[in-house]
Amino acid sequence: MDENRVKEILESKGIIEVKYKNNPVWLESISTDKDDKIQVKDLNTNEHFSVNIIDLKE
Repeated sequence: MDENRVKEILESKGIIEVKYKNNPVWLESISTDKDDKIQVKDLNTNEHFSVNIIDLKE
């Protein structure tokens, strides 16, 4: 996935399925450090962590 698509999903009022390593995640916020990372929440475990945007799948 690319940063522009992530921004579109974050701004969307709908629910859009996004996965990280085949696990559903909730997109929380993009890093302001320009390191192409985003804070996500794993919907199975409720764990919060940062991942590379490129590793997300729609």
